[in-house]
Amino acid sequence: MRCDEAQDLITGLIDAELTATERVAVEGHLAECRNCKIQFEREAALKRDMKLVAAAIVVPHALRQKMENRGATLVRDISLRQGRSVRQWLAASRWRPVCAAAVVALVIAVLLFQVQPKKDVATAALPIHESIVSGKTTLVRVNDVARLRKELTLAVNDRFAPIALDLSMIKLHPIAGFVQKLAGREVLVTIYEGSGPTITCFTFLGDDEDAPKDSERLFDPEMKINFYLFSRGPVSAVMHRVGEVNCLLVSKMPPADLLAVARGGSHHT
Repeated sequence: MRCDEAQDLITGLIDAELTATERVAVEGHLAECRNCKIQFEREAALKRDMKLVAAAIVVPHALRQKMENRGATLVRDISLRQGRSVRQWLAASRWRPVCAAAVVALVIAVLLFQVQPKKDVATAALPIHESIVSGKTTLVRVNDVARLRKELTLAVNDRFAPIALDLSMIKLHPIAGFVQKLAGREVLVTIYEGSGPTITCFTFLGDDEDAPKDSERLFDPEMKINFYLFSRGPVSAVMHRVGEVNCLLVSKMPPADLLAVARGGSHHT
């Protein structure tokens, strides 16, 4: 067995991933080749250092197992892609703990990023409504509703239009609107104000899967539409699908009243 062939199998030997034939061959080579044996000992020491660093970090068992597996994969990938020069750089004893800590930290960062819950559009919309009603969001008020609707549609290159609601029966009228990017998607925001609690309507391309997991699903047999109701503190929200877009209504009005608005207490125009 040549040295380059043995070096390709060293990580597999450390991780006990070789076949019986491969293991016998590489062990025989290590017994005869001092340089490859030193490389084997250095990589084995690196993996031990990684485990020691991992042991010092308090994480759930499942995450720890993933971390160790990912760390081994990273070391193997580096070895295969970069060859002996990287192995020799990692080999210096003073670098081993530093490299081990760096690899473990990188693995933890990647895994924690993966397990972070993805912020959905519906949930991300609630702080926008609160910012509007608290006055933190500056609104450019308009009198021409048709122009507002046209400008919002143009802002998303005519891919979709804002849901238009007739809320005159509850004395609410559209007074402003803007485009907001939420969870990586463009959302058209229309604000309805009047004598009652403000309602913010969010329109965005999507489907029923955009409803938060903890929302209550209510099916209207006459309209044949699913309505999704959820709340966060004093703020209530109702989402339903209209064609290819989702209509999300957010307000501090009682949930039952907001649901009535969405279900037909007011109609889409």
